[in-house]
Amino acid sequence: MIVAVFLSFALTTQSATPAPCTGIDTPSASTAERRTALDACATASATTPIEFLLSEMSRLTICDRRAMNLADVAAAWNPKELASEAVVTKLLAMASGQGGVTAGAQIVAVRAVLAIPADLLPTGTLPPTPVVFEITAVPSKMAYDLKAFSVAPGQVVQINFHNPDALEHNLLVVAPGALAEMGVAGDRMGTSPDGKLKEFVPSSPKVLAVMGIVEPGKSQTFWFIAPQKPGTYPYVCTYPSHWRTMNGKMKVVAPPQPAQTPPQPVAAP
Repeated sequence: MIVAVFLSFALTTQSATPAPCTGIDTPSASTAERRTALDACATASATTPIEFLLSEMSRLTICDRRAMNLADVAAAWNPKELASEAVVTKLLAMASGQGGVTAGAQIVAVRAVLAIPADLLPTGTLPPTPVVFEITAVPSKMAYDLKAFSVAPGQVVQINFHNPDALEHNLLVVAPGALAEMGVAGDRMGTSPDGKLKEFVPSSPKVLAVMGIVEPGKSQTFWFIAPQKPGTYPYVCTYPSHWRTMNGKMKVVAPPQPAQTPPQPVAAP
């Protein structure tokens, strides 16, 4: 549970829905530049930056690549503004998955909540605690060094990926049993004119979480919400021809249920 108690909320609807802010997604933009673009879009939409951020979060679709950029912007926001009663109530509700928000919106909200000092959070709030994994591309081996890890259903997962290899790599979490299908789909994208532009990420509902291309010598962090359904979920590099050896297993394991104590017989009087 992200918060100690459920918080009811409703995202405010505006008479004129703001247009999507494409400037946030410029590939080479820094977090500060993305924030500047968001501020400009908010001004053009006659709304405040924080209201525009919340609106953009509500627009995120399933496995939306824009979530990572919005999360970086939210994490660098003024924590006092995030902690205002109206805003933090919406963020906490979105972080706990209320209102039918997507996992991407949850991650943006989680990153925003984690940026708020504990003394500014409402009394009784339990901030989300991500589980962190370090994964490194093994140079010249076309493999991840971490072959498997386990998480709990619905857990916030943070992966820090390091690429000391001479090749580019990505990392996708996919549905159980979909490793080969998504790997072959990535191979096919190698012959497509827009394959590199799409970072060799197949357009499929079986792709559950995405970290795009990480260049040689670079590192990148991405966050996602673990699936609620226990099972084994492959993670894989879908850069053409990499998937056969560059993959691993994320095991979603439900916590053990406490043992039930059988009722004790009542002694006869």
